[in-house]
Amino acid sequence: MATLTITLTEAVSLGDGSTDRGTTNVHTETVNEVDHRIMDVGTGYVDIIKFGAAASAGTFKDNSVQYLRITNLDASANITLRVSQADAEYFVTIEAEDHFILGNNLMNAIEDGDSASTIGTTDSALSNIDKIAGKSSSGTIQIEYFIACQD
Repeated sequence: MATLTITLTEAVSLGDGSTDRGTTNVHTETVNEVDHRIMDVGTGYVDIIKFGAAASAGTFKDNSVQYLRITNLDASANITLRVSQADAEYFVTIEAEDHFILGNNLMNAIEDGDSASTIGTTDSALSNIDKIAGKSSSGTIQIEYFIACQD
């Protein structure tokens, strides 16, 4: 077992010389596996990370993810992420040099036609993400991902 330490720091200098804002938060997780990759993403969707019942090549085990970060390394182009389950998905734009962070691999996406009974108010409405795919807003760009899992 290994310990992953996640440190997030926000620092803002308001410019008046006396008023600064910011925080630092530190969180630790016990993990057994980590994966780090830098990869190219073009203007058509490409799978970045997959999840399944068992870990395998390019696939991480459901309910095992403790931390996941995807960073857009490009200085000008955005990337759109498509976070998918079997019957639902949602989209997130990561601006140039920005990040997308998850603490697990669960989601619940609500569609316009969903009834009130399908909209959960507890964790029981969350299901495992099947995959995260991405595409660039302009040309081929590089992204980086870091994922840490219990197993």
